[in-house]
Amino acid sequence: MWPTDEVIRALTERGDLWQSAPGVTGLRGSVGSLCEELERAIGALLVGEGIEEWRVPPAIPLEALERADYFTSFPQWLTVAAHLDADVEKMEMVATAASPARACSRALAPAEVALMPAVCYHVYAALADRVLPAARRVAVRGTCWRHEGERLAPLERGWAFTMLEVVCLGSPADVEEFLSCGVQRATDFAGALGLPATVADASDPFFAPTGRGKALLQRMKRLKRELLLPLDAERGIAAASFNDHQSFFGESFGIRDADGEPISTGCIAFGIERWVLAWLAAYGPEPDGWPVMNNVVPTNGGY
Repeated sequence: MWPTDEVIRALTERGDLWQSAPGVTGLRGSVGSLCEELERAIGALLVGEGIEEWRVPPAIPLEALERADYFTSFPQWLTVAAHLDADVEKMEMVATAASPARACSRALAPAEVALMPAVCYHVYAALADRVLPAARRVAVRGTCWRHEGERLAPLERGWAFTMLEVVCLGSPADVEEFLSCGVQRATDFAGALGLPATVADASDPFFAPTGRGKALLQRMKRLKRELLLPLDAERGIAAASFNDHQSFFGESFGIRDADGEPISTGCIAFGIERWVLAWLAAYGPEPDGWPVMNNVVPTNGGY
């Protein structure tokens, strides 16, 4: 195994990795190509017959996150998007400031949208207050934003990172089968890459005082599981998660089945940059040491 700090230093020194802000990372050269190849392979793993592929907006209304109970669950991560206020005096202040970049922060209009903390929220918002006569599975991808302060680290924990998700909406049995299949296919995929994976029960870092109970419930009922890839002999990284929301989003967004009952949902999410880091920790920063990535997508059925 290669120490991740050595990997990041080597990529930075040769210019293949850089940060425009803490946790906002760019890739180019061989590691950029590696990231694209892994994203294509994971996309092929997730998308199959019966899967709807959506191209979702890059931001989501704050009202949709309120409906999802986001602000009592994970407000510590949120990044909002705002534009400059159209007020002429504020525009003049920015235009004539010695440092317009600094002045911008004093001339922002109130935010109405957030940069996506997770891509799956768009699915629930788009299907809100509708009846689904049959189960649906929707694949979405995009750049997600979660600000984790001092924990930010290139590739491992980004403020901005690439997420591929598939959401299942249907009966509890539909969701259970979907997640079970997803765990197996993700584990097989990691094995095909030569990355030993383990799957462990997990919980989300809920913010509100009631969050401790929510996290305990997740673990007790095995509602959240993570696929862990090794970064060294003692430390792993969650490169995929498998989440059973039960009827929470069906109730929150008024999505019902043909009998008028709230639908159940589950999602499978892959963080692309974390797969890149696990690969680099296993095989090193130099492409000469990388194995050929051929036929790595399992073919043992779809979702």
